[in-house]
Amino acid sequence: MSNIFGIFNSGISGLMASQAGIDVTGHNIANINTAGYSRQTVSLTTQTPNISGSNVYGRGVQITSITRVYDEILAESIRNGQSQLSFYTSVQTTLSKVTVYFNELEDGSGLGEALKDYFNAWSDFANNPTDQSTEAMVKRVNLVETTNTLTQKIQSSYNQLESFRKESDYNISAYVNEINQLSEALAKINGEIAKIESLGNTANDYRDQRDQILSRLSELANVSVHEKNNGQVTVYLGGSALVDDKVSYKLFAESDESNDGHYKITWGTSVDTKGQTDLTSFITGGAMGAELKARDEIIPGYMKQIDELAVTLINETNRIHSLGQGVNRFTQITSTNGVPNPSFVFSQEAGSFPTAQVTKGTVRITVYDSAGDVAGTYDIDIDPDKDNLNSVIQKISAADGDMTGGKLQASIAMDNSIKISTEAGYTFAFTEDTSNLLVAAGLNSYFSGTGASDIQLSSLIKDNNLYIAAGYSGAEGDNKAAEALANLKYTKVFKDQGVTIDGFYSYFVATLASEKAQVDTFVSTVTYSLSELQLKLEEIQGVSMDEELTNLMRFQRSYEASARFITTVDSMIDKLINGTGLVGR
Repeated sequence: MSNIFGIFNSGISGLMASQAGIDVTGHNIANINTAGYSRQTVSLTTQTPNISGSNVYGRGVQITSITRVYDEILAESIRNGQSQLSFYTSVQTTLSKVTVYFNELEDGSGLGEALKDYFNAWSDFANNPTDQSTEAMVKRVNLVETTNTLTQKIQSSYNQLESFRKESDYNISAYVNEINQLSEALAKINGEIAKIESLGNTANDYRDQRDQILSRLSELANVSVHEKNNGQVTVYLGGSALVDDKVSYKLFAESDESNDGHYKITWGTSVDTKGQTDLTSFITGGAMGAELKARDEIIPGYMKQIDELAVTLINETNRIHSLGQGVNRFTQITSTNGVPNPSFVFSQEAGSFPTAQVTKGTVRITVYDSAGDVAGTYDIDIDPDKDNLNSVIQKISAADGDMTGGKLQASIAMDNSIKISTEAGYTFAFTEDTSNLLVAAGLNSYFSGTGASDIQLSSLIKDNNLYIAAGYSGAEGDNKAAEALANLKYTKVFKDQGVTIDGFYSYFVATLASEKAQVDTFVSTVTYSLSELQLKLEEIQGVSMDEELTNLMRFQRSYEASARFITTVDSMIDKLINGTGLVGR
């Protein structure tokens, strides 16, 4: 039969269940604006009934759990989306900085405009006789100034790209520190979750905090997450654990000498002061993966193109200029380039020049007397598989039949460059070169330098602009060399692409804009996709004020009813105890 004290317990259980419902509802309402919070619900089941004979009497309700409303699979998809979005957003930021720097429409003062002014200056110079008139001198000065502007813009463009790589290093270092802090916090939360859930409870709020950390880690790098049976998670990056149960491990940003001192990312234990495993190549996602890609692939690709532009400009200009003559011929000249070792043949790396290769051919040097008449023409045959800088020096010195003196002499100069000179009363010029020695060594060159990082006007012309080659003969009115240099603007010197120097740079700027637009599209697409996933998760885990107020009223009414029920049962018990037993007195 029914037990009055069992009825009382039923009322108490209802009271406790309603109280728990109000407690959880209040917690939800309090955290309606808390980032990453998942709403919680009270799970209720009936208590074990009391069986009396053929009757079964219920004994109220019991609280089985307080659970958070969450979708782990959807959350994992969002983390992957966040990693992807963070990657493309970081790449977008880098490309934005590069495109802003190379914006030729900004103020008309970009590298493209400097190239235009440079070729125009050659064209203007070619229209003037090769004399020392005021007009000719003004045009030489203008040519030097526009050349200096061009080389400065090429160098600054190259150096600016390198500075963007250094900015990536700064960001990478900051991300490494943040990941280490997040890993340490995650390990502590892992411990708290394990402690609470080992007692059969669910650590809802700690799990929310952990999910927030995991989301941020996913934004920083392509981490993978695995949850164990004890509720703790293990987080991996490139196969190495960042967090395993209650233990965290460290990342290090270390200088990599094989990559010009830029940072590599290494992994070590919590007590290491230096990483033991290089993870750089495994970090392919998130903001840090984007910074690594930008630093080691995207920006170096742009730097390579600017360098290719500079090297081609140097070599093609010097190829024409080296056989030209200015107002002054040479009494001596030193090459701007040298070789690592003058004893190695030109075809070997140790014996080669830095920007161009020597080929099999002949260099012709013409010597003039004090009246300007030809005093001798000397052909120097060169075979890169047999000759080195020392042997070429010997051939030049012996060309006039006098190895120890004579009209023409050559010697080793600083940095294993070559110096050529004549005896007093004579001058000389280079009048033919099928070996490419003049361009490779930088003899009678207009530009010096090995690429975009150090291109500049040669010191010979910088010191005396009368050495600017206008023609090939040195005769008054000969402007053929200047015309050829002006027409270089229209020559398709980039054979593979079939474009001119101007065209190559225009293609570079257009490619940059195209790649930026492509990344912009990726960002928009991933942003939309991620926002849809986040909206779905918010619909599942988010707190609805209307729903919570409804729950509050429902639990309040339930609490009031349970309290009224307990009052009734209490009255029954009071009657039983105090009102019975008086019969018959």
